[in-house]
Amino acid sequence: MKEENYQKEIARWKGFFGTLQNVSEWEPNFTREEIWNQYNSTLWYYHSENENGHIPVFFLYSHINKPSILDLTKEHSLIGKFLQEGYDVYLLEYGEPELDEKGIGLAEYVFGYVDPCIHRALQHSGKDQLSLAGFCLGGTLAVIYAALKPALIRNLLLFVTPVDFNQVPDFHNWVAALKKDEWDITGIIEQIGIIPAAFIRYGMRSLTSPVYFSPYLSLLNRAHDQDYAHYWLRFNQWTNDHISLTGAMARDILTYLIKDNVLMKGAFTLSGEIVDLKNIHSNLYLITSQYDHLVPPSISTPLLDLVSSENKHNSEIKGGHASLIKYGISTELKEWLHVHSK
Repeated sequence: MKEENYQKEIARWKGFFGTLQNVSEWEPNFTREEIWNQYNSTLWYYHSENENGHIPVFFLYSHINKPSILDLTKEHSLIGKFLQEGYDVYLLEYGEPELDEKGIGLAEYVFGYVDPCIHRALQHSGKDQLSLAGFCLGGTLAVIYAALKPALIRNLLLFVTPVDFNQVPDFHNWVAALKKDEWDITGIIEQIGIIPAAFIRYGMRSLTSPVYFSPYLSLLNRAHDQDYAHYWLRFNQWTNDHISLTGAMARDILTYLIKDNVLMKGAFTLSGEIVDLKNIHSNLYLITSQYDHLVPPSISTPLLDLVSSENKHNSEIKGGHASLIKYGISTELKEWLHVHSK
């Protein structure tokens, strides 16, 4: 074996085991300020050094994962990309729910967390509208909020967002049981109170187990590359960084979204307020992933026919559920957002 190949092998195996043994915690890659909190949930503000004067971008992430994926590394950071483009960024980070929050469901999260944070961001920025960017189930909440408060949301950016829950392919058996009332969901949830993060993680593993070991093979192949190994470490940590879910939110996801599929049925009532997706007039930019087996495009694209937005765009990217993080935001999206954010 040539000396250079030998040294590469040494670096590869050293990098592989070093990465697996690395227990360092993720830290934000860009300066941020806490401007709101409730229990363990926090609204973060990121100031752009290249400020363009346009309306800010508000990130709304899922309830079941930590949002570190949005700022994974300095080079692979959606937050960083928007900051570079001159947009101030706000991020609502849901924390571990406390026992007092076990009754916090869909309505309480929308009206008690999302709404005050949107108003806080508007007050803080001095703007009367913002761009709302929703990711996965956070995108579902963004859709609901945009229907409730259309005047506040100029642009709605949705990334791999489930809307038509009848299209969920991997759960068809228990979804059918759910629709037939063969599950006593309320009774089960009342007994649990808060669903531990480990339950969420094991549930996700049951979906990804056929391919779960392939990332380790990728690391082994490229562990000599320190930048790749660092990215792999942070991404792998994120896949395990699930958040406990309140029993009430789990109940509402199962009943409102999955069993009743309310988003596809027109108007529905949430805490006395009418949610009708026809009320959404925001400029809409929908991003789906071609090989996303968790939220395939067929779950997201029905939204395009439900909203009243005159300006709506669908972009399908190659890759899986989190590929956007690796490849960043496209030139097309940058130009689209710039035009609609002045």
